[in-house]
Amino acid sequence: MMTRTSRTDLENRSRPLLGALLAALLVGPFAVGGDLAFRHHFVDSNLPGDSWGQTALVDVDGDKDLDFVTGRSRGVIRWYEFRGADSWVPHTVTDGSPSDVGAAAFDVDGDGRADIVAGGAWYRNPGDSSAASWPAFSFDKDLRGVHDVAAGDIDGDKRLDVATMSDQNDIRWYKIAADPKGSWKKVTVGPPIHAGLCLGDLDGDGDLDVVRSITWFENLEHGERWVERKLTDIAWSPGGSYHQSARSQVADINKDGRRDVVLTEAEIKGGRIAWFEAPADPRSGPWKAHFLPHSDAEPRGPYHSLAVADFDGDGDLDIFSGEMEHLGQRPDRWFIWENESGDGSTFKERVILNAGLGTHEAVAGDVDGDGDLDLVGKLWKPVPENSNGGRNHVDFLENLLKK
Repeated sequence: MMTRTSRTDLENRSRPLLGALLAALLVGPFAVGGDLAFRHHFVDSNLPGDSWGQTALVDVDGDKDLDFVTGRSRGVIRWYEFRGADSWVPHTVTDGSPSDVGAAAFDVDGDGRADIVAGGAWYRNPGDSSAASWPAFSFDKDLRGVHDVAAGDIDGDKRLDVATMSDQNDIRWYKIAADPKGSWKKVTVGPPIHAGLCLGDLDGDGDLDVVRSITWFENLEHGERWVERKLTDIAWSPGGSYHQSARSQVADINKDGRRDVVLTEAEIKGGRIAWFEAPADPRSGPWKAHFLPHSDAEPRGPYHSLAVADFDGDGDLDIFSGEMEHLGQRPDRWFIWENESGDGSTFKERVILNAGLGTHEAVAGDVDGDGDLDLVGKLWKPVPENSNGGRNHVDFLENLLKK
């Protein structure tokens, strides 16, 4: 007896084969115009499960190259030791992180090794790559559901502090204690949203202010007092529990000496990305919005990654983001908006990876030490139709600029 095979059945049967074929082809450079070209490598083509949020690029083992840190929401944190573009060795930090998405990697205790802050805890780097886990210390056991973590000198004492945001708590910053193994002093900054925290000196007075998507908080009295300011009236990621959610970064895009703010829409379909030009008086505004162009009419997914840096080596700042697979719309791609004019007036969108692979919380750094900026990211949740056979993945995009 013959049965009819539907088009959907054929598509479903062909996806694993097509995925494997496409994944196998991810070995050559992706020339995207100008001086931008990247080569894809898998750090891990079978990252277990989903809900991986935390990311950082840092030299964990002290060998002068960058390793990749990622953590699962309220679960395992691991770091991948970089031994070569196609050789990354996973190691475990902990099996029980309290954080949702946010993490930062820096030397907490001053011993010269990069530690990891995740949620209300930090993990001391033991200086031994073979260690099965890192010693853990809680600085705030009541801190819950942290989405964003940022490190910076908030009180001006030349030491790093930690700022966090959780829609289950608030925006706050912590002063690391003289003995960091104990509790840390906390100061409330303001009310939270789901995502969109970063630090930067917006008013040019020499201290770090706090950005919360389309709002910023002015740092007064060395971080002891904060004044809420408006960045824009433009609706950002409107509606629902993810209202105003963003990835954010402070940078002088147009080289006028003032710090601008770059925002993505991070949790909705049809995401936008823009930079907001700082006015002469950032306290009173208005901040002019410059939306980055799209090179085609394809609807975009959530832009849940952001890096502002000179990716093409021409001395000005470019902007990177990529689409999530979860909540996204096909195809999932990685982009750099090249600052063609040098002053932010003309950006050109370059697709640097179009291979059926999305990304989440991707980070930039010179991984291989060749003088240009590479990218590493992973997923929050994979989609069945991705080109990795529906599995989660960690990806290294090697910048070929210096090759």
